[in-house]
Amino acid sequence: MTLRDDIRGGFDRQQAKLGEVGDARHRLMQDGLAARESVSRRVQWAAGIAAVLIAALVIGTFALVRGNIHPQTVPGTTPKASASPTPLQNALNVSDSTPVIVYHDPANFDQVDGVTWDGKTSGRIGTGAANGGIPNPQGTLYAASNEIRDRHGAVLATFDPINVGVFWSDDGRSYCSVVRTASRDMSSPGELQLTEVGKSPRNVARVGSFKPASHDGGGPSVVACSPGGDRAVVYQSGGQGIGVMQFWVVQLSSGRTLWTGGVGGYIAASHDGRYVALADGSGHTVIYGPGGAVLKRLEGEVFGFSLDGALVVAAQIGGAQSPSIVNWSDGQTIWTCPDSTFGYWGSFAEPGGSQIAIGVLDPAYPQTGGFAPVDLFVVGADGIVSFELKDVTLFSQ
Repeated sequence: MTLRDDIRGGFDRQQAKLGEVGDARHRLMQDGLAARESVSRRVQWAAGIAAVLIAALVIGTFALVRGNIHPQTVPGTTPKASASPTPLQNALNVSDSTPVIVYHDPANFDQVDGVTWDGKTSGRIGTGAANGGIPNPQGTLYAASNEIRDRHGAVLATFDPINVGVFWSDDGRSYCSVVRTASRDMSSPGELQLTEVGKSPRNVARVGSFKPASHDGGGPSVVACSPGGDRAVVYQSGGQGIGVMQFWVVQLSSGRTLWTGGVGGYIAASHDGRYVALADGSGHTVIYGPGGAVLKRLEGEVFGFSLDGALVVAAQIGGAQSPSIVNWSDGQTIWTCPDSTFGYWGSFAEPGGSQIAIGVLDPAYPQTGGFAPVDLFVVGADGIVSFELKDVTLFSQ
């Protein structure tokens, strides 16, 4: 069994307890990775946390910041995060449309804070996140427990966290999910839905299938949702969540399957679903174009794209390749993690911009609970780090 198989197996065993949760695949993959790394890094994973919190939380692994964020720009140096012993008191003083990186306040887990993508402005966003949360890409809305709140903490909508996943769309106003079409104790086809916050879900297409929740049998999950691009990307995992058995690129307006593919070890997609990266489980990835044509074959596993789809985040879990950002069209690496001992944790693209935020596991900040602290590098398309946050455990994006 490969490392990727172990990760996915761990994910689906937890997902059977948590329900069909769109973002759980991403976060629990990371938990499985952290569990494997505990042998060499003394990183401990609280494996029972999902069962303890299931009645209250949406996913089971959300964001926790170990040190508050007050980036300071110092000439000739990279801005760093500094710690504060008390919760942030000042409200985030930016327009509601300004994208931010969202995190829990280190001194008050129920409080949600944010920092702008230039690292210059941080502040309090809202409350209601004691059990974790999932922000939209812009950081303007977040799902917490069974509620969706805005940047000021106001509740805009509720949802069923056991049966409905929240995979935020790239426009930040809606989300995709794949739900069962029969009870949880039966096998059934999946139904891809698109839900605008505060409105009823719209059925898009039947896609994939669910085994009974008690069977640990895998199921369909969303990896891209773009109303503007009129696409969603959904993949089907195998038994115990192992691998990618098939994936579909679906037109949201019509429900038509534009193209389909598989099989692989791990899948990622650009925010608009135009590009799909399928890793084969042995350290190689194929990049597919909008119509399904093979555009490039790369070394390493691809975990995410830049907003324009030109750059990818690549790593080789358990291998020699450090987390890096690569121009996939020519294979040129524009940035590599400065310490080769740091492992990949997560990444996300700047909404409306060209930067990529990439979190890596730093042995200096060991995981002591259910959440893993990372070093977060915010990297421009030129490979220059605009700022860095140390010892921060992020929301999934």
